Amino acid sequence: MLAKFGETSTKLFEKYMPNAFVFAMLLTIITGLIAFVWLGAKPMEIVTGWYDGFYSLLEFGMQIVLIIITGFAIALSPLVNKGIDKLTNYVKTPRQVYVIVVLVGTLLSLISFGWIVITCVLARELAIRIKGVNYPFLVA
Repeated sequence: MLAKFGETSTKLFEKYMPNAFVFAMLLTIITGLIAFVWLGAKPMEIVTGWYDGFYSLLEFGMQIVLIIITGFAIALSPLVNKGIDKLTNYVKTPRQVYVIVVLVGTLLSLISFGWIVITCVLARELAIRIKGVNYPFLVA
């Protein structure tokens, strides 16, 4: 019954939920109107502020992309794969899988949030090797 409810909710969500771009445009327009009405900003000042802010975020975004890609490269390296293989030899039950993934993810995120990708690779490998693991629950 719960699975059927989840499937129905998912179908309704996919059918009626607008694209994320729609929300971005609506929030941009609302923010521009608020700046115009309450702050008395001129339209050109609003556009210039949006333009300058957008491109300053691109620099930050590229840094984040670099961190994530570097984490992915580390996660797929032979040394990390050997470590994942050794770790998976000790894990036998789905409950142990959940605990190990949470602990490893917590420890790696303390080092670098880009290393969370290693946790994703570990979760995938454990879900493949250990039967009975609920993969959607594991990666959530």
